Amino acid sequence: MIKQNHFKEALNEIPVPSDELDMILADAFEIKKKRKFPFKKTVAYTASVAILSLCTISSAYVSPAFAKFVTKIPVVGEAFDYFISQEDYYQAYDEISTNIGLLSTSNGIDLIIEKAFYDGNVVTLSYVIKSDVDLGTFPSFENMPTLDSKTSSGGFEGYYIEGIGHVGMMTLNSTDSVGDTVNVLWEPTAIVIDDKTIEGDWNFAFSLNALEGTHIPINKHVSTEGVTVELIDAVKTDVNLTINYLQDVNPSVHEEWMAVEAELRAIDNLGNEYQVPYNGGVGTKGADSGEDLTWNATVHGLNPEATSITFYPFAHLSNSQIDSKRIDFKPIALKLK
Repeated sequence: MIKQNHFKEALNEIPVPSDELDMILADAFEIKKKRKFPFKKTVAYTASVAILSLCTISSAYVSPAFAKFVTKIPVVGEAFDYFISQEDYYQAYDEISTNIGLLSTSNGIDLIIEKAFYDGNVVTLSYVIKSDVDLGTFPSFENMPTLDSKTSSGGFEGYYIEGIGHVGMMTLNSTDSVGDTVNVLWEPTAIVIDDKTIEGDWNFAFSLNALEGTHIPINKHVSTEGVTVELIDAVKTDVNLTINYLQDVNPSVHEEWMAVEAELRAIDNLGNEYQVPYNGGVGTKGADSGEDLTWNATVHGLNPEATSITFYPFAHLSNSQIDSKRIDFKPIALKLK
């Protein structure tokens, strides 16, 4: 990764008319006035267009091809900074995330992975989609990345930002356990835009080291009305707490209800309240019910001074969005230090 000012200093050594070079650099690194929040000015080389070595530049002029290359170097942080403006807890991740800065272009669409982090359970990455064509309200993908060559569950959210493109944040949870390092492979074959599909050949591959964390066994459960929620274990880092829990549903529940979805909220000993969004879930092996699921969820922005946290499980039993019922469970306390 090269800082913008270092990059410009190196380019200034090229024997070309200064007016021409300044015009190219101003276009390449223009900071849009319409941005509603600050962005980093850091740039990174891209894998899909090869690594540029400044020492090999010996042309007497900056060619149009080179100028086009410069303008495609992704600005790392645009999407991440947008999500910081929406959720303050991303600020902590910004400081410890890895700058990826990979660009892949296919069928006229640029797909950029800018930053990512891995907490030992879940990979979170920010990305930008750029195109000259209308990509609708927000484009989706036909296939998600794999973690260590294994399928992953999770999801993504995003928004269109004027002058930038579609910015998104994606979370990925492996269906199998992963280790201290995870290899991410993403080869989306199509982007879906409302009722239209654009096929392409985008590809990314990179590795991430896990944030340093502490494993905390829990193995506590609570039950009510035929539904059991068990907190299995958790991993605590400096910025979050990722927890694995399961819901076990007595088959008799299905005499009245079709679907069951157990969730968590939490309050630490300092009085801070947290949402605990789940990253995904899989069916429990050997289950008695089709609604027996194992979930992975994360407490983001955990206060570093908190010494304990109490989880308040709840579940929704439903047959439809209209016909539903909420049940609450007794709280489960967990020591953090």
